[in-house]
Amino acid sequence: MRSWIVNSSKLTRLFVIEQIREPLALFWSLIAPPLLFVFLNLGTLSTKTVSSVWYEAQASWYLSYLALSASLFGFSMYLVGRRESGFMKSFIQGKNAKILFLFSQVSASFILTFSYFIIFTLLTTTAFGVNPIAALTSLTLPFIVIMVTFVWSALIITVFPITFMNASSGISITFMMMLIFSVAGLKTNIPTLYYLNLFNPLSIATQFMTGNGVHTTESIGTIACLITLGGVGAVRMRTNPIWSRQ
Repeated sequence: MRSWIVNSSKLTRLFVIEQIREPLALFWSLIAPPLLFVFLNLGTLSTKTVSSVWYEAQASWYLSYLALSASLFGFSMYLVGRRESGFMKSFIQGKNAKILFLFSQVSASFILTFSYFIIFTLLTTTAFGVNPIAALTSLTLPFIVIMVTFVWSALIITVFPITFMNASSGISITFMMMLIFSVAGLKTNIPTLYYLNLFNPLSIATQFMTGNGVHTTESIGTIACLITLGGVGAVRMRTNPIWSRQ
């Protein structure tokens, strides 16, 4: 048991360092969200009427975006990349090695995503004069819930026999569709768009982060589907590179 903990710690540390070295991923997950938050709320900043309630309501969408983007581009893409590089085939030899690999990869993603969450909250609360401790206390638990859900569901990507380039295209399209529908839903009151967003993981996460809860059958069904997809991915994960069969 002790050796397993040591090995998982070393592997997690290796995965964290590897992801930190990706400047593009760091920009979209660490730098872009707080900058966008500040720029889009400059008018409110000048009025000096910011409250903790206002901040948490506004920050919910950005934190949901952060959790989603980190799970898709900082977790899913790494899983496919490690498979296509031959790492999984060489490393995963048996059930214990598979559990060790998944635990380490998930841990690395959790560490980085939660770090992004803390940095985002500290930067934006400082900029708007909101108590950071109160914001962290209120937002930490819901953020962890959606982070775990997104990362877990992202395991489904390992089931599909696709190359890294195909995975990148598919994930980017899926992410952009969720992003567009979510933003449009926040800016308009179109009934059809509202209904479609009941199935949108980003919109569901935003609603959950605001403390309103998830009560509709469509959204609860979507959450159950995400959890099921993660279970399928964990059990039926492909380890052999797709390129080796072509």
